[in-house]
Amino acid sequence: MRSFRKLPSLVTVALLTSSVAVLGAVLDDSSPPSAGDPSAFTWPYTKDLALLPAANAGAFGGGPTGTLTDAHPNVVLVTAGTGTFDIPTGAAPSPLYGAQPFTQQMLLFEEFGRDTLANAPAAPLPFPKPALGPAPENDPIDVAASGPNGADLEDFLGQPGISPTPTQLSNTIDQNPWKTTIEAFLGRTLVNPPAEGRPPGKGWSHQRWNEYYPRVFFKTAQAGARENLGMRDAKQRHGYSAGEFGPGGIYHRVFSSNVPGTTLTGSTTGVRVRFHPNFPEQNHTSVWTFDGTFPAKLAVARYGEPILMRHYN
Repeated sequence: MRSFRKLPSLVTVALLTSSVAVLGAVLDDSSPPSAGDPSAFTWPYTKDLALLPAANAGAFGGGPTGTLTDAHPNVVLVTAGTGTFDIPTGAAPSPLYGAQPFTQQMLLFEEFGRDTLANAPAAPLPFPKPALGPAPENDPIDVAASGPNGADLEDFLGQPGISPTPTQLSNTIDQNPWKTTIEAFLGRTLVNPPAEGRPPGKGWSHQRWNEYYPRVFFKTAQAGARENLGMRDAKQRHGYSAGEFGPGGIYHRVFSSNVPGTTLTGSTTGVRVRFHPNFPEQNHTSVWTFDGTFPAKLAVARYGEPILMRHYN
């Protein structure tokens, strides 16, 4: 969390991968929310989409006309005599630090991994709070401009189980785990800040929850750029033993371990968030990723298998 303009929250998403209902499952009520439900539809709307304003209205500010006519391949213009670009911010172009095309090893996706949801234990470690620490992973002075320590975040995400337990409707019982930190930053008390990002009510519930009750789950957190400590190594199906992931392969990595005399072979440990070896390591306030790490993440799903994604924002 950076400026606390948006409260940190958890978001649970059920990914339904089949169109065939589970035989014998309790059918869910798909009717609109009733009057009195906090998600009941109460405001006027139009069914004529042509009468609605363009979804990208104002998105072309800075162009020659500021309208849709600016949306073309040559929209980026250089302001004469300044060397700066006028779209969208008027800032100078990003430096390349001498990097040349096709000189960066492409990092393939890192799998989230999958765990069985049935009877998943409650995870004992709470969602970690932001902490002071050295840049670029944390802020050394201002905790409101920082995030959790990478080791604490990996301990939290790597523990078995899932907490709070996923529910069909939004969780309105648990409070935001960063409540006290946010209050200290704002200088005032928050009134029952929710832990979950979904609004309450039937309209925001997981659709067909009983018919497609999730069988497996994975969890991740949106976090500022940090070093990958290898938390998901064991969840990679290739096991760093075959093809380009095996010994001698272009994606096989070997790192010194913190245990004297040992090394970590075939691991994401030590991967830092940078887009090219010539580029500087990214600061936690400039790039956010799933887990806060590189490589980018991959969710593996099977047909007919409902999956639940827990996203700590």
